[in-house]
Amino acid sequence: MIMVTGMHRSGTSCITGLLSLCGFSLGTSHALLNERRFDNEKGHFENLGAVTINERILRGAGGSWDDPPLPNEIARVGEAFVPEIREFLDTFNGDIVKDPRICLTVSLWEEFSTGCLEAIILCLRHPMSVALSLHRRNGIPIDGGLGLWVRYNASIMENIGKTPLIVVDYDNLKSNLPFEMGCLMDRLGRKLLAEELVRLTEGFYSEELDHAPLEQRQDVHLPGQVNALYQTMRARTFSACHRDGVFGNGNQSLSPGNLSLRKRLSLAMASFKMRVAGAVSYLRSRKIFHS
Repeated sequence: MIMVTGMHRSGTSCITGLLSLCGFSLGTSHALLNERRFDNEKGHFENLGAVTINERILRGAGGSWDDPPLPNEIARVGEAFVPEIREFLDTFNGDIVKDPRICLTVSLWEEFSTGCLEAIILCLRHPMSVALSLHRRNGIPIDGGLGLWVRYNASIMENIGKTPLIVVDYDNLKSNLPFEMGCLMDRLGRKLLAEELVRLTEGFYSEELDHAPLEQRQDVHLPGQVNALYQTMRARTFSACHRDGVFGNGNQSLSPGNLSLRKRLSLAMASFKMRVAGAVSYLRSRKIFHS
């Protein structure tokens, strides 16, 4: 099982839809929220079984999707939802589960998904685009939207354990969808030829569906704490890893004999974890994030 998450309005629906076109199953064991609405014209692709569990966890911890409870409150009520999580895992028959709320409940899913959770895909979008989109859809003030972006992303970055975390740059789809999706498919072990990838996904992504597009935030100045976390996460994207040489020339693999690539990847991961710790420490010092 692979989970797709990210702050609301960060492209989780788009990435999940693209993965389904590339052969990943969303399953038939649970109903999907997949109706086309003004805020997601191509569908949401959300597993209602997982969404219901996550919403119950957040309510049990005294919060909601737009008023996230503290991580320690989620941990406190988590034991009560173990039967529901296990029943879901026992009955789910697909490859992909998508829900933005997983950012907040990741520690519970990871704890009780031992052996079946292969990876978590985290969709990253510019914080101001997310805030603008939330303002248009839900009437949330811009500063409130930026705060939610921090809470969701800081939560998963700090609370994820050993499950591989794959950060996908949603904003990069506009200029280089084949690159972004090609790297993602490769990381998931289902490498596709570029021609096949283009054929499978043609017509799905449209710039017209990008609520709060790039042009509206080219000169935006982010608050320091928001930018600190954003830059930390961007360092984990496919573009940054290729730029820094972590992926090599694309023909290498993590075979036992490829010690050079293994060493570079290990160093990159260590550096990434240090940046995450530094960003979270900064957020806590400014009383933006608490655990």
